[in-house]
Amino acid sequence: MAELQDELVITLRKPVKLGAEIYESLTLREPTAGEVEKATAAGGGQKFINTLVGLVAGVPRPAIDKIGVRDVAQAGDYLLGFINAGQTTGEV
Repeated sequence: MAELQDELVITLRKPVKLGAEIYESLTLREPTAGEVEKATAAGGGQKFINTLVGLVAGVPRPAIDKIGVRDVAQAGDYLLGFINAGQTTGEV
């Protein structure tokens, strides 16, 4: 398995405005166990991804909901790489 980057900055294809704040990029890193737990509590599927991206990037959820799906998918793939790397297959 390839080594995951410690940090990934995703420049948004279309910046998002929420109130006075404009979000032009997402800065991501390995999620903490607490962030994964909070995202899991938010629900499965896209709710999990959106919540986890927001928590790790420090971007409010309403702003995440406005980000294009390609950018969120790229962020989700990166973050899930850490989670999937920690899972075992049960084989010895």
